[in-house]
Amino acid sequence: MLTLKQSPVAIIGMLLTCSLAEGEPEPGKLIIALCVLVLTVSYVLACTYVNQRKYES
Repeated sequence: MLTLKQSPVAIIGMLLTCSLAEGEPEPGKLIIALCVLVLTVSYVLACTYVNQRKYES
């Protein structure tokens, strides 16, 4: 679960990915969209891990 301070970054990342990959994107835009997607998913997983560790203590 993300906190309110962490959520906007994830939402912006997903919206950016969707806007880059919309329609018939050029191969370069598609690669950038994939990189943004991987970074966003990694960010969400890392934040979730940190938040779980913080609340377990």
